[in-house]
Amino acid sequence: MRHFMPTVIATLVAASPALALDQAGEQSTAIRPAPPSRSAEFLTGIEYEEGKYGTAQKVETVSIPTSLRVSAGRIQLTATLPYVRIDAPGNVVGGGGGGILGLPIIVDPTRPATRDRREGIGDLRLGAAYTVPSTSLGLTFMGQMKVPTASERKRLGTGKIDYMVGAELSKSFGGITPFASVAYTIAGDPQGYDLRNSISARGGLAAQIGEKVRGHISYGYAQSLSRLVPDEQQISTGINAGLSDRLSLGLYGSAGLSRGAPDIGAGMQVGLRLF
Repeated sequence: MRHFMPTVIATLVAASPALALDQAGEQSTAIRPAPPSRSAEFLTGIEYEEGKYGTAQKVETVSIPTSLRVSAGRIQLTATLPYVRIDAPGNVVGGGGGGILGLPIIVDPTRPATRDRREGIGDLRLGAAYTVPSTSLGLTFMGQMKVPTASERKRLGTGKIDYMVGAELSKSFGGITPFASVAYTIAGDPQGYDLRNSISARGGLAAQIGEKVRGHISYGYAQSLSRLVPDEQQISTGINAGLSDRLSLGLYGSAGLSRGAPDIGAGMQVGLRLF
């Protein structure tokens, strides 16, 4: 583990639909134990979220994300492709997020609100992060691109590319690491949607609670990409454990603090280091 910080990439992980994790948690630099200087890891799991997101009906999202993460020195690259199932009103469209806490839905006012269920491959997320050399603070710059692989016809995505840029700052005090991050999401411009770019931020604490076990708790805010959906505020927590030299397990959950956030979220992630 580098002496200046615990470098990591967490998923939403989620993605992260983003258990707001932790969609951005994918590139967080304070949540998971640092990987070897050169490594590749395969990750998969399951995530569940439910809430009304400021609409009149409940929206339920189940996602099975599959990720590949490659680390080479101070650079980390990620690719995540989820399988998504959405049980929601017909005017709710998935794939609204791309940033640290991007909302997982967009409301299409031209469609009826009749409830339905759809599922299929979600949007591919490609990410990169670079950790600045330092002996005192941990500073990581990150970027992410959402590639529109989700079905626009099934309303699993907008059919457009989104971009995110951000940074995270952390400082370790023994086994405790406070961290704060900010990101800016540049939304695509799909026909029929009134989307805007958004700012999101997160702050919290990570702690080494065992030789191979690390936990975290954080508060997050995200401006909605759609003016028809309220902004998101939520609290999230999780734990990551190394089960062996190659196998890891992550458990995480969240609770909404605003009308635009999912009421609850939970997930599990298993990682297998390939080398």
